[in-house]
Amino acid sequence: MSNSSLFKKYKDLFLSLKDIIRSSENRVVCDNPDELFIDNINFFVKSYLISICTYLEAYLQDIAYQYVQSINQRISKASIPNNYVLWRMLKEVKQKELNYQEFNIEITRKELSDNLSGNPYKTISLFRYLGIDLVSEEEFQRCKSLVNSVVIKRNNIIHHNDRAMDISFSDLFHYIDAFLMYMKAVDKSVSKIEGA
Repeated sequence: MSNSSLFKKYKDLFLSLKDIIRSSENRVVCDNPDELFIDNINFFVKSYLISICTYLEAYLQDIAYQYVQSINQRISKASIPNNYVLWRMLKEVKQKELNYQEFNIEITRKELSDNLSGNPYKTISLFRYLGIDLVSEEEFQRCKSLVNSVVIKRNNIIHHNDRAMDISFSDLFHYIDAFLMYMKAVDKSVSKIEGA
């Protein structure tokens, strides 16, 4: 799956979520409001906000893992001796570290997810280790503080029972648009490096 098709997959998820939010909003503002939605509007808003952050985190993990797999394939194709890399990187290599195999660096999904979250600063840090400069993307910079504040809000909802009374359905639409712009900037950054 290419970066762009991965982005499209998540964009479609966000657009479906927008439709669900729009439907929920219509059930509240119509002439005969749905009592279930009126009585539980806060629950729905919080659920949608959590979903927005969950989609972002899943996308970031998927694109990072896909990129790591691409790096591993290039390393494997190059057939570099493991001992050579150890000798040049570590300078002092212990006998037990030496083997006569090709150099291979495996990074698991769990290792990526442990170092990545919706928090833009953790995202910047992990992608920096992957050799990708997200900070140089204008759209990433433009959306970074909003994404950070939404992720903090989500964390407060989950960990501190924040009622999120200050968030409306309209806010959720705005968040989705900003998150898509942010994700597109990540997609663009990764594509630049892979195309180089």
